[in-house]
Amino acid sequence: MRKIFRILLLVVFLPVLCCVCFIGNNMHYYSGMKLRTLVPNQLLLVIALAGLAGTLFLLLRKADVFVTGKYNRWINLILLILFAGLYFVNIILAKEIAFELPWDIMVVRSYAKVVAVKEELGYVTYLSMYSNNIPISYILGKLYEIAEKAEGYPYISDFIWLQVNCALVSVGGYFTCLTVKKLTDQIMPVVVTFFLYLVLAGISPWKIAPYTDMYGIVFPVMCAYFYICYQKETRNVLKYLYSALAIFSVVIGGMIKPSVYILLIAIIIMEIFELLTDFKRYWKIILAEGVLIAGLLLGVKSFQSYMIEEMGLDFNPEVEASWQNYFYMGLNEDTTGGYNGEDAAIFGEFQTDKSVRNEAALERASERLKERGVLGTIYFWLRKMVMTFNDGTFGWGTEVWMEDYYPEDIASFTGLTQWLRERFWPDGEDQQQYYTLCQLVWLFCILGIPGICLYRKEEGAEYDILILSFLGIFFYQMLFEARARYLLVFLPLLIAVSGCGMWQYAGYVKAFIGRRGIAAECKAVTEQNEIIKQV
Repeated sequence: MRKIFRILLLVVFLPVLCCVCFIGNNMHYYSGMKLRTLVPNQLLLVIALAGLAGTLFLLLRKADVFVTGKYNRWINLILLILFAGLYFVNIILAKEIAFELPWDIMVVRSYAKVVAVKEELGYVTYLSMYSNNIPISYILGKLYEIAEKAEGYPYISDFIWLQVNCALVSVGGYFTCLTVKKLTDQIMPVVVTFFLYLVLAGISPWKIAPYTDMYGIVFPVMCAYFYICYQKETRNVLKYLYSALAIFSVVIGGMIKPSVYILLIAIIIMEIFELLTDFKRYWKIILAEGVLIAGLLLGVKSFQSYMIEEMGLDFNPEVEASWQNYFYMGLNEDTTGGYNGEDAAIFGEFQTDKSVRNEAALERASERLKERGVLGTIYFWLRKMVMTFNDGTFGWGTEVWMEDYYPEDIASFTGLTQWLRERFWPDGEDQQQYYTLCQLVWLFCILGIPGICLYRKEEGAEYDILILSFLGIFFYQMLFEARARYLLVFLPLLIAVSGCGMWQYAGYVKAFIGRRGIAAECKAVTEQNEIIKQV
C-alpha cells in the first residue's frame, strides 16, 4: 500500500516539475502570478542540474561522515548557533527593508491594534467571512500590547511582529535541519539543507509580513520531526512524548493556519496503517493519540470562542467561508484558481444562509467541471499547479506592493539600506537579481523532491510521513484556492523533503556504481578462468 503513495507522488508531481522546468512562464496561467527573472527557467534548469550533480558528488564523497553520539550533540549546538546568528542578522535586515504590506496583512494588523487597546471590534464582516484570521489578529494584538508596555523597548511597537517572524524563521530552519539529520544520520545532507533554507527562507523578505504564512511556518516541520522521532523511538515513555509533541504542534499550527491540518490527516493515515499492521502493539498508543487530538481540538475551539469574546467581536457564522467556497474559487479561469473577486461576490448573494450558499458554490463548481470535461479539468489543474510551484519567491515578486512606509528612524539609511531595498523592495532597481537567485535555488530544491520516493524498505515508516504530507500539500493546492504564497507555510518541510530526496539520489548512484564494480569484477574473474582453462 505504501508503494501506491510513492507512485502517486511521482504521477502527480513529475508533470508539474517538468512543466515548471521546461515551460515556466510560457505555461498558460494567470499572468499576474508570473515571476519575472533575468533568464528563463530553461537556463536556470541547466545551472540547477549542474548544482545537483555537484551536490551528489559531495554527498557520495562524504557518505561516511555520520552524526551520532557526541558528534550529534555538537552538530545540534552548531545549528543552534547558526540559526541564532541568522535571527540577529534578520533583525538588521528587517529594520532596513521594513514597510507595511497590503491586503489581508494590512487588515489584520489594523484589527490587532484595536485589540491591543482593549476596544471592542463589534461586527466586522471580514472576520466573520474569514474566521481563520481571528487568531492571528488576536496574537498580533497581544504582542503589540506587550511591546507598548515594555519599558525601554528600542523600536516602534509594530516591530515586535517582525521580531517574532525573524525568530520563527530561525526555529523553522533549525527543525528543518534536525529532520534531515534524523532521517539520514549524515552531515552533508544537513549542510545542503542549511544552504537551501538560507536562500529560500532565511533571507526572504517575507519576514516583514506579520501574517499567518510566517506565524505558522514552524509547525508543519516541527510536526514532521517529532513524528519521525516517534517512529524511530523504541522506549515507550519517549514514544508517547514524541507523539504528543507532533500532535500538539500540528493542532496549534492549524489554529493559526488551517492548512497545517494537512499534517494531522497524514498522521491519522499513518497511524491507521500502523494499527492494521500490528493491532496488539499500537492500539494503546493510537487510543491515547485519539483522546489527545479530540481534547486539543476542543481546546482550540474553546480558545477561539474566548478570543472572539475578548476581542468584542460580533461573530456571524452564516457568512463564514467554508471549503465549498474555496473549492468553487479554486476552479475559476480568470486567476487560474487564485482569489477572484467575482467568485467572492457569492457572499453578497447569500448573506443569511450558509447552507444555501454552500450548495450554490458546489453547483457552480460542478458546472465548471462539466464545462471543462475530464481532460480539460486535468489540464486546468496542471496549469494551476505550475502557477503554484513556478515562483521561488512564493509570491513576493508577484503580489506584494508597498502599502505604507515604516518610520524613518527604524533604518540606518546607509549604503546597506539602499543596497537591500534595491533588491527586496517591490520597486527596487535590482529586484530581479533576487528573484532570479530564488528561482534558481527553488528549481534546485524541487528537483530533489521526487527522490523522497526512492527510500529503502527498512526506512519506509519514517519517510512515509513526508510523502503523505507532500501529497496533502499538493492536493490541497490543486483542489482549493491556490497561489505560490500558500506554499510558504510549508517551505521548511518542503526543503526537508528535498534534502532527504537528494540523499536518496546519492544512495542510488552509489548502489549503481557498486553494481557496476561488482559486475566488472565478475567479468574479470570469468575471463581469467577462461584463460586458465585454455592454458
